[in-house]
Amino acid sequence: MTPLIATHHQWRLTKDKIGARLKLIEPMVHRRKLPLPPFQVVPLPGPRVDALRVHDPDGAYEVPHDSYWGHADMNFVMHSHFTVPADWDASQIALHLPLGVLGDIFNHPESLVHIDHAPIASADRYHHTIPLYPKVADGKEHLISLHGWTGLAGWPPDPDAKAKLYMGRPALVERCPHTVAFLRLARAAFDTLGHLGLHTAEAPGLLDALDTAFQALDTRDPMGEAFYASMPEALRLLREGIEDAGAPMDVTLHGIGHAHMDIAYLWTVDQIRLKNARTYSNVLRLMDRDPEFLFSHSQPALYEMTARDYPALFERIKTRVAEGRWEVMGGMWVEPDLNISGGEALVRQLQLGRTYFQKTFGDVETPVLWLPDTFGFPGQIPQLMRQAGLDWFVTNKLNWNQINRVPWSSHVWEGIDGSRVMAHILTTPREVQYLPFPTNYKSDLSAAEVMGTVTHATGDHRDDLPICYGYGDGGGGPTEDLLAKAHAYAAMPGMPRLKMSTVRASMEAIAAKKDNLPVWTGEHYMEGHRGVFTSQAWIKRANRKAEAALHEAEALAVMAGTAPNLTHAWKLLCLNQFHDIVTGTSIGAVYEDSKRDFHAIFSAAEDAAQVAAKALSGPEPVVLNTSPTTGLRVVESDDVSDAPGQVTETGMLHWMPDLPAYSATPLSAATLPDHPARAHQRDGYVVLENEALRLEILPNGQIASIIDRATGREVLAQGKLGNQLQVFEDRPICWDAWDIDPHIEDRQDLIDSSTEIDIVEPGPIRVAVRVTHRWRQSTVSQTIRLTAGSRRIDFDTVADWHETHTLLKAAFPVAIAAPKALFDIQWGVIERATSRDTAFDAARFEVPAQKWAQVSDGSRAVALLNDCKYGYDIHRNMVRLTLIKCATSPDPKADQGEHRFTYALLPYDAHARSVLDHAAYDLNLPLRVTQPRREADLPETTPFVACVTAGVIIETLVPLEDRTGYDIRLFEARGASQSARLEFAHAPAAIGATDLLGRPANKPIAQDGNSVVFDVAPFEIVTLRVRT
Repeated sequence: MTPLIATHHQWRLTKDKIGARLKLIEPMVHRRKLPLPPFQVVPLPGPRVDALRVHDPDGAYEVPHDSYWGHADMNFVMHSHFTVPADWDASQIALHLPLGVLGDIFNHPESLVHIDHAPIASADRYHHTIPLYPKVADGKEHLISLHGWTGLAGWPPDPDAKAKLYMGRPALVERCPHTVAFLRLARAAFDTLGHLGLHTAEAPGLLDALDTAFQALDTRDPMGEAFYASMPEALRLLREGIEDAGAPMDVTLHGIGHAHMDIAYLWTVDQIRLKNARTYSNVLRLMDRDPEFLFSHSQPALYEMTARDYPALFERIKTRVAEGRWEVMGGMWVEPDLNISGGEALVRQLQLGRTYFQKTFGDVETPVLWLPDTFGFPGQIPQLMRQAGLDWFVTNKLNWNQINRVPWSSHVWEGIDGSRVMAHILTTPREVQYLPFPTNYKSDLSAAEVMGTVTHATGDHRDDLPICYGYGDGGGGPTEDLLAKAHAYAAMPGMPRLKMSTVRASMEAIAAKKDNLPVWTGEHYMEGHRGVFTSQAWIKRANRKAEAALHEAEALAVMAGTAPNLTHAWKLLCLNQFHDIVTGTSIGAVYEDSKRDFHAIFSAAEDAAQVAAKALSGPEPVVLNTSPTTGLRVVESDDVSDAPGQVTETGMLHWMPDLPAYSATPLSAATLPDHPARAHQRDGYVVLENEALRLEILPNGQIASIIDRATGREVLAQGKLGNQLQVFEDRPICWDAWDIDPHIEDRQDLIDSSTEIDIVEPGPIRVAVRVTHRWRQSTVSQTIRLTAGSRRIDFDTVADWHETHTLLKAAFPVAIAAPKALFDIQWGVIERATSRDTAFDAARFEVPAQKWAQVSDGSRAVALLNDCKYGYDIHRNMVRLTLIKCATSPDPKADQGEHRFTYALLPYDAHARSVLDHAAYDLNLPLRVTQPRREADLPETTPFVACVTAGVIIETLVPLEDRTGYDIRLFEARGASQSARLEFAHAPAAIGATDLLGRPANKPIAQDGNSVVFDVAPFEIVTLRVRT
């Protein structure tokens, strides 16, 4: 096209004219319209799957058209009815249901639409028009029932919102299919024109196509039959004109129909059960109407809910899966948080997820770990993936980094053990607050997002890229309009060529270039949402304690030969490790449900543990140890034994200097220490000491000195105090419960005045001093303990906390300034810099860890341990643990009230890492003392199984469901190749290595009676299946 013709379009205002004409013809998609009788609305007390059957119609009220109704967080049922006129086209009838909006950023209000009690689709913020099946055009009256939820108001949600929804004019409509198709294609072309601009090669042709089509369209008043008669020709001209306007780019976008489903967030788990049906009914309806539409969906937990709640709907899903049109994928039971979940919990996520899909659908699951919205990825994920048969990793969240962009959208991710998987970070752009390069997993298929999927990709590999489309995070999924856009972009001039595809196809296309992809090594740290390591501290504690309880129950079952079924408990735990639950980023109602879940988990674990403990008990009390390490342990009993000990506030404390791992040992083996722990007051401070350490504790609970008696050197930095309770004003720019921002240290206070300090345990086994602080509206009580023969100093803390927007940390400036610190992660350790000299290191000012973090100068080491915390920061020689973060959104009452936790400082010889291993497991895995049974025999004291190779840790014992044996799962913890040796109390009948799914692994195992020997690579995870 010549510049003169381009100028012609410019002075004729063609682009503006087309924009106006698009708005003009929008109402014409409904050729005929019949208003529905006003809905009768019945408010419900809560979300219930069976609400249509049990709701009480006495509370019903009428909602006239064009009127306000409802309120935030309202569950409802509403009814109306319709009869299709005899002269309407039965293939084009639909319901138009404009229910209103409250202003949240998701899919609400939403409702499952039933016709004559049969669910057909969802009516929600983006699904207003619901096509009906022709069979309802039978001249009879049909009942419409909507079962739904209004959602919350605003973002962040306003708990005091008074907003109402505005009911439009619900109607039965007859649509004009040519007008619908024309309008959708014209919008896509017009959007493309607006994005490409008027000075691109394709712009003149697109303008010509749109202008010619609208000139052929009869839009003279009054628009009616002449308009509809002209529409087929206008649609033909539009299609031909777009085709002639130019070629699409030589880039393929794999359009993946998707609906991101947050299992809980601004709604409860009960609500997601209803969201399942709403979303899936929409997807199935779209599949009925568009044979090219494909859908990809994760999280087996959601499928299991749907099979239970909506069995007929689930059978339709199974049919589509069998056809290959519904892709099941994801890899894990839910999309969990990976930093907080423990090592064995991550294994169970994989086992539960992959096993469910295989048993339910056959061998069809796409081998991808699909975690688009999870907040960071530890360095052992590639190995866990490989051992679970997963080849590809996909996320979106790393493009929410605040500073540093991952340099390659497609790359090979290498874990700390050397395992490699292909990784892809979604590239579809979406503006999000202040973030510099955010992307999304729920594209609206605007021209900007379609083109941006290519232009926002980093690295050299951009030929094949996935683009996920469909509304989420509360479900919803694709719409008819989105499918029309997907078809339009199949050959839109100047745009990437989009084809309906799957996660599998897109990953296979990228994997074809895998040999040329760059490599990212180590963890994928997310530079943001650092507060999730700490928010809602109660659930962090419940999570750690539940993991320990299930570990104990299963290990004791193996030791006792019992076989409890703890699958449901593991499913509940894995459910609550979802990335918006355990992270502390959901509304308060979610945590009321979680508390009930954790009660059920603890009850199931305790029942199983008691059965096993009874089988392991003897004529006197027996100490059951399910820790993988051997060493000094102290255990409390209820003083029913004659074993020597120390009286405490809660019972009798016993000292067991060398308690074996995975063992049952009579309590009578306890003794008193040769070198007792001592406590005394001196010159205004309290001294706690044993043969290894000497502490001086000030009246405010801070530590003035820690002398390591093995070296005679001070552990704390010169002139500095340890156990500083530092408090920071915590007001993130966005995402209150999620974030700790880089400016967190702008305002700092110190809790340093105590009202009480007392020696509460005088020895000889353990000494302790209790310090009580009153600070602002809160009280913090700490019992500082030191045990004879131990290097670990415990800070057992109870806080009655009533602050908001306040971050509490425990700080220890130590006499070691190391360039790197070591952090405990699942199935290994990772190093991170202690300086903030580079952009990458500066962004890691708050980092996740499991049980400990440590600094070392090669000869000395100091570790800070915890029993339920996950957020650390180490800057040069300052080691800090984050204890409480009290956000007010989305839960205004978050972290108010009682907190219980223990952290510990451990100075030790850097060459003796086993000291740290033992101290950490000791702090996290409690001992159990059995009640005596006179008729029982005394149990064997030999460890059930022990690894005699330093640095190889037996993490867990798991009984097999078929009762033929058990699994041992262990890992190499030092980053070194070793020959591991295991000693059994009883020789296995057979033993072999498997992957995480129980499939045989190629690892030679040499057995010699009660011993087995095998090689382990650095940080390798090994599962051994033992037949008894």
